Formats: sequence, structure tokens, C-alpha cells
Amino acid sequence: MQKIKLIWDFNGVDSLKTAKHFNIHLEEFLEKQEILFHNTGLDSISDYHNIAYLVIDKQHIDKIKHALKPQRAFLLED
Repeated sequence: MQKIKLIWDFNGVDSLKTAKHFNIHLEEFLEKQEILFHNTGLDSISDYHNIAYLVIDKQHIDKIKHALKPQRAFLLED
């Protein structure tokens, strides 16, 4: 099964705090919708740019894309 990494960007002084908070709600959404996922997490690009990400199987992309509107997505190689 192909995996996709979905990314949400957060910018500004409080971007890390916002990304952490978003990640909590992201995991709650996945649990409520009963969507299996590989992992979620945070990456700090700089003090003013942080991202939250989610790795899922390709079969779930439409449901998440329309509900949560990620800014970017990457197909992950096995």
C-alpha cells in the first residue's frame, strides 16, 4: 500500500505551539473517524516555521484532504 505524508504549515512566533495543538486535534479526528494511520508528528523548520504532519495509506487521502485541507502532500516510497 502506498503511503502519503500530509503537511500543515504554521508560521509566526507561536507556530510551534499552534502546530502542537493542531496535532492533538488531528489525532482526535483520526480516532473519531476510525482512520488508521502510521504516525503523526511535528518538524521545526525554523523558530517561525513549524509543521504538523500525518502519514496515512493512500486509500484514506480523499476523506482527510476534504475535511482537513493540508497545504502539501508527498508520496512516500517503500
